[in-house]
Amino acid sequence: MTPASPPPARAAADPQHERPRKGKSTRAAIVDAALAIARREGLEGLTIGLLAEALGMSKSGVFAHFGSREDLQLAVLREYAVRFVDEVLRPAVELERGLPRLQAILENWLRLLARELEQGCLMISGASEYDDRPGVLRDAMVAIVTGWKQELLRAIEAARSAGHLRSGVESRQLVFGLMLALHHDARLLRSSDSVKRARAGLARLIDSVRARPAGRRRIAPEPPALGSRRAGTRAARPRSSQSS
Repeated sequence: MTPASPPPARAAADPQHERPRKGKSTRAAIVDAALAIARREGLEGLTIGLLAEALGMSKSGVFAHFGSREDLQLAVLREYAVRFVDEVLRPAVELERGLPRLQAILENWLRLLARELEQGCLMISGASEYDDRPGVLRDAMVAIVTGWKQELLRAIEAARSAGHLRSGVESRQLVFGLMLALHHDARLLRSSDSVKRARAGLARLIDSVRARPAGRRRIAPEPPALGSRRAGTRAARPRSSQSS
């Protein structure tokens, strides 16, 4: 460090350095609160007024960080995607490729869903909100769901390539409908054991397509002795002699 260089303490206290940092912190807080509202009310239920009230800010203060409500909604979706990767996919990368990594991904996913049963899941609510509404929000939602599906399929294919799953397994069918079934039971029917049932269902699905080690060749039993009951026939009785 040269003498002309400002000391770190003075650089940290420089308003020009503090302002961008504070702006990022405020924006992050806004997105965090917006995500919580969107989980409960859906993305279409997220309004600038509701968000400003929750944060104790003015509407103009929220608008200063986002040019429009749509920009805010897109930021919420991006944040949801980042958190999904951090909680579901990233921890599993540390495990061995194949079945161990696939099982870790599914378990992480179930743990996230268990929390989202109370908080709300944007992938589920977004599917109903934007299924027939073309636009950038629908495109962003489709990208999130498609990306999750591709990652899951990639993990399944890796498990199959590693010989952990049967070669003929249908990857897309393996986990089809489990997420919707879980949310249907827990959110609509208020089933308290929905996560437990989903975990058991996933385990059964994986077990049903798991590659089995080649067993020993079955040796046919030795044929029973002639005349025994296992032979299925009775020994011939000697013919009685006829008197002449």
